[in-house]
Amino acid sequence: MDRSFAATGRDLLAESAVVTRVSLGADGVTAREARRLAIETLADVVTVDVVDDAAIVLTELVTNALLHGMAPAELVVWVDTEGVVLIEVSDSSPALPVRLRQDRESMTGRGLKLVEAFAERWGVQRHAVGKTVWAELRAGGSRADVDASPDELLAGWPDLDVGEDVVPAGEPYYTVYLGDVPTDLLLDAKAHVDNLVREFFLAASGAQAGTTGAVPAHLAELIDAVVHGFAAPREAIKRQALTAARAGQDHVRLELSLPLSAADAGEAYLHALDQSDHYCRAARMLTLESPPQHRVFRRWYVEGLIGQLHRAAAGEPPMAPEAFEQRLLREIDRVAAAERAAERSARLNALTSALASAVTPAAVTDAVLRDGVEALRASGGAVLLPSARSRLILSGTVGYDEHVVAGLRNESADVDLPAARSIRSHEPVWLESREEREARFPQLAGLEPSTVAMCAVPLMVGERCLGALRFSFAEARLFHDDERQFILAMAAQTAQALDRAALYAQRIDIFERLQRSLLPPRLPVVPGMRVEAAYHPLGEGIDVGGDFYDLWPCGDQQWAFAIGDASGTGPEAAAMTALVRHTLRALTLNDMALETVLHQLNRALREGHPHPDDDRFCTVLLGKMRVEQGRAVLELVSGGHPGPLLARAGGEIEELELVGSLLGLFSPAQIDRRLVTLEPGDELLLYTDGVTDTRGEGYFGVQGIVAAMRRARDEGRSTVAEIGDAVRAHGGGVMGDDVALFSLRFDG
Repeated sequence: MDRSFAATGRDLLAESAVVTRVSLGADGVTAREARRLAIETLADVVTVDVVDDAAIVLTELVTNALLHGMAPAELVVWVDTEGVVLIEVSDSSPALPVRLRQDRESMTGRGLKLVEAFAERWGVQRHAVGKTVWAELRAGGSRADVDASPDELLAGWPDLDVGEDVVPAGEPYYTVYLGDVPTDLLLDAKAHVDNLVREFFLAASGAQAGTTGAVPAHLAELIDAVVHGFAAPREAIKRQALTAARAGQDHVRLELSLPLSAADAGEAYLHALDQSDHYCRAARMLTLESPPQHRVFRRWYVEGLIGQLHRAAAGEPPMAPEAFEQRLLREIDRVAAAERAAERSARLNALTSALASAVTPAAVTDAVLRDGVEALRASGGAVLLPSARSRLILSGTVGYDEHVVAGLRNESADVDLPAARSIRSHEPVWLESREEREARFPQLAGLEPSTVAMCAVPLMVGERCLGALRFSFAEARLFHDDERQFILAMAAQTAQALDRAALYAQRIDIFERLQRSLLPPRLPVVPGMRVEAAYHPLGEGIDVGGDFYDLWPCGDQQWAFAIGDASGTGPEAAAMTALVRHTLRALTLNDMALETVLHQLNRALREGHPHPDDDRFCTVLLGKMRVEQGRAVLELVSGGHPGPLLARAGGEIEELELVGSLLGLFSPAQIDRRLVTLEPGDELLLYTDGVTDTRGEGYFGVQGIVAAMRRARDEGRSTVAEIGDAVRAHGGGVMGDDVALFSLRFDG
């Protein structure tokens, strides 16, 4: 296969006309436009089959020049009177075309095979700057075997020395030696980059031709850095890999001749490929992300040649190149360290999540010990907390036997043991061997005879020590810096969670005390009446609710009762609830009409608003009862509260309708009144809307209350208890709001 212009080439075509001469690339035409121009001109002077073959050859040569060459680039098409066509594509890159080893995943490297198949002959001529690739076609000319195998094509391609590249004047080249690298890995890596180059080229060409959208500026910079900036070293490495593959060598010892400017180009090339991987990872490109081994390889050889170029340019002797296998081992160590760090980070995140939902010291302890013992592969772990007395409090353990647990329960704050010392000194204790354990803490042998190594770290919040976290190990343990930091991070998370749990417990205690103060400490005994009541807070005491009930004497053989719901939660709801309860008690003692009582309460609530636009309000169902002639007579008035349910002794259950407006919003309020008579066995149930509003598979509703009342009567249970259990079960263990229930059953 001739590599220079043939004697029958341009010399024999001297008398012919130039069919086409166009500039290629950014300032010229695209491959598609060049192909169209050439075909239009050739159609009138050569046969159809030559035109078709020329179109294929021209497209491949122009594409290769734009893809792998350097500007400026030019296409020239010659033709003679006998129908011989000569296609010349010139560019400024000294790198010669290379035919790659093909596989199914390669998107590039098939162009020269097509050129050889359709051209009678082809070749390359080098110039002082750049090269020209030419191909000759003629009607009835012979073609190469298009079905030739890659090995046969490679065998027909002579070796190329890297030193053949033309060195531009004024820039010295330096010889760079890199260590051996597996041939297959090198070829696969270069093929992957070629796929990326091809896709970049297609994107840029499509944008230039107007067939696709404009390439973003950032992507255009990546295209330039990957396609052109480091082209010569890439092509040189590719040739050496192909030569080694043809010779059956499983490793290649890379040798390159490069200018110092290749060092900066190499850094830009690495950065561009890393950025390109971001596009690939985000599925913005057809090319897949670089495999890990390819990233290691390109960093190894590019960083190696950068270092050697700088040393050579500075006149320093070359250093022995790092073996690629050694770089792989370093990467394995780095990946292993990263995996350990990621595992610990994931465990800390999981622990943080678990601790975020832990609201008691026991829950905090369980979370940290469960995760900590597993993460550290410890034989046991415990959390010890100081107390007002000299003993430490054992908050929880994992993995210890009864003997060790009993010893920890009896541990004194003054004893010379790791946890106690850590609490006193606010410093961690690390014991890495049995010898160190026996020298520093001889008492441990009696407490934990099977423990060889252990650690105890203080649980610090600011300057306060809340306790100690300890772990035991059945074998010697060298606590390296990363592991110590991991344990200290666990201790810091645990200390914060314990502090939150303590504050939460204090808050719960305060709220429970406040809530109890808003309810009667005990219900008075009403002759002939069985009275039951219950209050269920939302979230078991997390906040003060506005629901309340009350029962008090209000005259000779008369009793007043009330149930209500103040809007909101917290201190504001508590203040309103207290105001409502005490106002009702005070006004009913004066034998005031019940409607008047609610009107006075409405006025007090409106006047008590701290702001004119405050929409705080409450609902109240107020009643008064007396027993006469063997029955109970009840007078009921309502200010916006749900009507009660009346269960007759015979089994009928009726919802009593009472209308009225919310208290605290309107002046005057609308109050509804109703009289009810209870015969022996009858029961009146008052409730707040937290009962009916609890959601499960739909709302609990009045129908849920009715069903619970029937079950309670059939089973002889407390109505209040049955309804409370039913509401909680319907809500999956959670009330929809705080709930108050109040029941009056007349026994006669």
